[in-house]
Amino acid sequence: MEISQNRGGSIERALGWMAAACWLAAWALPVVRGYSGYAAFQAALSGPFRDVDPISGEKAVAEVLSALTNVAFLLMLLAWLRDRIRRPVLLLKLALLCLLLDSYWLVEALRAGEWRELLIGYYLWLAAFALMVALGGVIAASDRRTSRTPTADTPA
Repeated sequence: MEISQNRGGSIERALGWMAAACWLAAWALPVVRGYSGYAAFQAALSGPFRDVDPISGEKAVAEVLSALTNVAFLLMLLAWLRDRIRRPVLLLKLALLCLLLDSYWLVEALRAGEWRELLIGYYLWLAAFALMVALGGVIAASDRRTSRTPTADTPA
């Protein structure tokens, strides 16, 4: 895997590496009592397919989509590391969509009055997506700024 050493400015690098660190830490830390991030990922992904007490309906869709945001995060991170982000606004929109999908757990906990049940791993995981949104915003803003710069005899 080739990692670009020329990737963006210091703010962009800080956001990208902080997002990666939060996401990786969230896999090992508890998200709710008895579940590390990895265990919660497995539970959410397998919920609709369990033999005993399967999740169904809207809840199943939300849980599976939330689990799949981890795949999207990994792809966004790899694209950033390899300097292969060709459409920064798309990265920003995808990261924002993932953040909204992952907020499902917080909304459900708030509705049930169980927000104290969510632990550090969940909040770090959510922070990773918020940092990815910020990273997408910085890259998109930088891309807009440089794409409008006139070059050698080319009108703005």
